[in-house]
Amino acid sequence: MIVFVNGPFGIGKSTTTGLLAERLPQALVIDPEAIGHMLWAQLPEPLRTEEFELEPVWPPLTHCMLDHAARAYGRPIIVPMTIARRKVFDRIVQPLRDAGHDVRHFTLLATAATIRERLRERGEGPDKWGPLSWEGNQVERCLEALGQPAFADHIDTEHRPAAEIADEILTRTGLRPAV
Repeated sequence: MIVFVNGPFGIGKSTTTGLLAERLPQALVIDPEAIGHMLWAQLPEPLRTEEFELEPVWPPLTHCMLDHAARAYGRPIIVPMTIARRKVFDRIVQPLRDAGHDVRHFTLLATAATIRERLRERGEGPDKWGPLSWEGNQVERCLEALGQPAFADHIDTEHRPAAEIADEILTRTGLRPAV
């Protein structure tokens, strides 16, 4: 099973993924952001885009990594990543499903104010992008896109601890922690 944990930047994907990994030590965590950084390390500055979703090579690299890891290791895979563009999402997730993988997708959501507060709590602040970093400038765009039915199953994280969110994902997927 491949479990995507999606949501706006700052929503709590990394925290939730960490808790899922603790509860499922047999699972692999594959972070597409690391794939993006690897790609950027190979590209000269003029070829790099503002974000991984806009890199033409990133979706097929991410798909390939997830597909091969699932086949090679036969373990649950947890994938934390903001993917808010439907075409990019479809280039990664649909081929995995077409290849026979059981892909479960969850989008964590909260209000814009809550997400901005979480960004501040993790140390985000003013940078060249604005008063609350590049991620802070993406909140409305991500909430609008990720609130669409194509990005369901939605999980409201407003006023809920990450542990509760992780447990809900485990329940909804039927994955059980190792005892």
